[in-house]
Amino acid sequence: MPTLAVRLLGPVDVRVSDVTITLDRPLERALVARLALARGVAVSDERLARDLWGDVDLARPRERLRVLASRLRANLGDAATALSRTGAGYVLDASPSDVVAAEAALSDGSREAITQALALWRGDSLADLRAVPFGFAEGERLDALRVDLRVALLAVSLDAGAGIELRAELEELAGEHPLHERLSCMLALSLYRGGRQADALAVLSRLRTRLSDELGVDPAPETVSMELQILRQEALGGAPRRRLPAAGTTFLGRDADRAAVAERLSVTRLVTLTGVAGSGKTRLALEVARVLERPVVWLDLTAVRAEDEILPALIAEAGEDYLAELEGAVLVVDNAEHVLPAASAVVSELLSHTGKLSILATSQRPLLVEGEEVRHVGALPSAAAALLFCDRSGAEPSAEVDAICAAVDHLPLGVELAAGLTRTLSVPQLARRLDDRLRLLVGGLRGSRQRHSSLRAALDWSHELLDDVQQAVLRRAGVFLGGWTLEAAEDVLAFDGLDVADVAATLTELADRNLISVSEGPRFRMLETVRHYALDKLRAEDEVVRARHLAWCSGFVAARDVRADAAAVMGELYAEWPNLLCALESAAGTPRAGDGLRLAVAMQDAWMVRGLVVQAARVYEDLIDAPVPDDVRALALCNYGFFCTQIGRLSLATLLLDRAAPLAVDDDMLTIRVLYYRAITEIQRGRPAQAVSWAERGYAVAERIEHTTYISALGCALAIAQMYAGDLDGSLRNHLAANALDRSLSDEHGLARGLVNESMTLLSGGDSAGALARADEAEALSERLGDAIGATHVGMIRARAALLADRFDEAADRLRTVLGHAEAGADTGLLRVDLAYALVRLGDLTEAAEELALAASVSDEQDLTWLAVQPVSAILAAQEGDLARAGEIAAAARAEFAARGFGWPFTVDRLEAVEGA
Repeated sequence: MPTLAVRLLGPVDVRVSDVTITLDRPLERALVARLALARGVAVSDERLARDLWGDVDLARPRERLRVLASRLRANLGDAATALSRTGAGYVLDASPSDVVAAEAALSDGSREAITQALALWRGDSLADLRAVPFGFAEGERLDALRVDLRVALLAVSLDAGAGIELRAELEELAGEHPLHERLSCMLALSLYRGGRQADALAVLSRLRTRLSDELGVDPAPETVSMELQILRQEALGGAPRRRLPAAGTTFLGRDADRAAVAERLSVTRLVTLTGVAGSGKTRLALEVARVLERPVVWLDLTAVRAEDEILPALIAEAGEDYLAELEGAVLVVDNAEHVLPAASAVVSELLSHTGKLSILATSQRPLLVEGEEVRHVGALPSAAAALLFCDRSGAEPSAEVDAICAAVDHLPLGVELAAGLTRTLSVPQLARRLDDRLRLLVGGLRGSRQRHSSLRAALDWSHELLDDVQQAVLRRAGVFLGGWTLEAAEDVLAFDGLDVADVAATLTELADRNLISVSEGPRFRMLETVRHYALDKLRAEDEVVRARHLAWCSGFVAARDVRADAAAVMGELYAEWPNLLCALESAAGTPRAGDGLRLAVAMQDAWMVRGLVVQAARVYEDLIDAPVPDDVRALALCNYGFFCTQIGRLSLATLLLDRAAPLAVDDDMLTIRVLYYRAITEIQRGRPAQAVSWAERGYAVAERIEHTTYISALGCALAIAQMYAGDLDGSLRNHLAANALDRSLSDEHGLARGLVNESMTLLSGGDSAGALARADEAEALSERLGDAIGATHVGMIRARAALLADRFDEAADRLRTVLGHAEAGADTGLLRVDLAYALVRLGDLTEAAEELALAASVSDEQDLTWLAVQPVSAILAAQEGDLARAGEIAAAARAEFAARGFGWPFTVDRLEAVEGA
């Protein structure tokens, strides 16, 4: 397979198997560069549009990107497959090889590697893209890497004892970057080693003035120390005093954090690293201490159990004259959370009795000392966590590695413990077993001397520091999934010795201890590892807490009417969706199953608006036999039947509706629902005549009881059935009436789906312009509501409009895009039929046959999609030269169409094309 190579340290250079590819259009070069910088990670359409065109109001940015990507693929030739599209956006299977090599050289730090890396620049980075919105900032960032490499090369020489001979280059660089403190110090060191003390002091004086005038800051303590040493004519370049524990492993994933903390210690006297147990606070502090150019004293408070033991521990590390020893140094106070008041008092005293001491502390909570700067240490970035796992285990990067890291919340301790399990489990085996992550990760690190040598031990440590009320709130909050509000916590957690008045204060305390986090709202969240620990502690009262959680979810849904203000209500429901789904799924097979089924029924409109038909069917399947009154069961059977229809389980849908019908005899509303869903099911079964009959019966009942919403819904169902029967005039008439009702009711969801269906009828009659206008309005509503199926239908309409205009390339591209994002139940079978037809017309018969096979497999019977498959199968057979088989398929299809009263023009026209050939 041809390899694609991209170079960015200069004008963009693109090569396929070492042959240069000329990209004349700047935007094509920009797209290659932007995706190469992402290094195999998908870039969303929205981000790409901003980076390529800026914050301008683009008309159809996705379409513009599609055209741009298509042009680029054409120019890439044999390497066109390197550019692909996923659900998350566009991906380029290439990294900027020169940038990667330069970054590796900087990490390597050797003279040879750095020298080779500096030769990679061919001028200013991204020189030909500086006018593109992302090009200038990225070019400057890449050129800053060249400066870092030059500084690193000079540092190698200085470390080797070089001096005045580096003056010219250092003066040049320092002149170009006058606020680069390290460069000025290196220049001063070079001059001082050359016997030019006055010039060295002048360099540092100019630096001090510039920092004050332009940034309003003082030089770092290291710079001040160098100035004093030069004034005293002391030797420079010796290693600072350090008393540090051994690390034992390589440090990965937090280079930026290490640099940031080290920088803050140069300008502030107290920095506290806070975070949940296992987040890597101690390791980060250790690595910061290693890079500081100041003496470091390490004070580990793990073994300290009484407040009066802190000062003796400090004397043991720093000596009797500890104030003098600490002056100008950095004191690391590690693991302060269990003796926090005493540790805070000692730190405050030390800072008040010294002038140049800096303190770096680690604690689950802030010290609350005046002048303290708190930095939260959270999870690793996902890529860094995967790198750590692979380094510790020897595994190769994979989706399973990513899943393992995600299962332990990307916490460094969890990742290292999981990597250690690969001594006995393969990566796939480990990925399959991480549901019980706490039990798996209890063994600890081999040979570890750390206090937190296992994930459970780390969390046990945090849990033991809590009082009874705090422990109760923590374990009970484990039932929440995806976060919770204060009101939800008060409803669910406050019982059996825990007062409502205690909940808010306790949540605040848990947040201070980094066991939960707080986001805007406010909304509280818990890491999954902490949540699993909390649920493990909850076992004794699990059923009662889950019952309260389910009751809260039921009340939350009951208080919201999706039809009243769909977008606003769906936004509220979406925020709690993980909780709602958790309550439903955990109810199956428990005494809560009946309440769970009632909640499922209450969520019907929400599921339909979001288009989550597979999820809904799965929930109903687990709960449908729960003990409930007949009216609730009838509703549940109807709803379950509808969702089965949407995912192609038509036989089961029919059986469910048959079970519901006897339960609905004396209830008009239930009768309407049964008739409505029967009509929808018959439409999907490809039996429009029966669907018309069911819809008309339901419509009559809805009119009799004057239920406007169902008059609209059944009118729409009748119109769809009429379209498939070939009665386009009747279909359009009923769609217009139904949509007018939805507008009058301000039913955005009903209107969005109605406009889509009206546009289908318009397209079936050849009115592409009218259909596309309705599709535009439907798209705006679907995006507002987060309706995935509605968005898929809009894409289908635009693709069919392209088919009608014989724009088969465009149609195929659109259909592939829509299928890539489609939810089950969004007519994916019909989408594949349309794609197969476009492919046949483009001459790609093999892929067309594959798409037809996939389309036919969507349902469990000969349904609507099966009917649509037949004409395209006949056309395919004819294109393959088998005219006899084409005729047989066409004749059988014609007979089946007649028997079912099926006359949808889209399908009938294709059949007639075969018959007339």
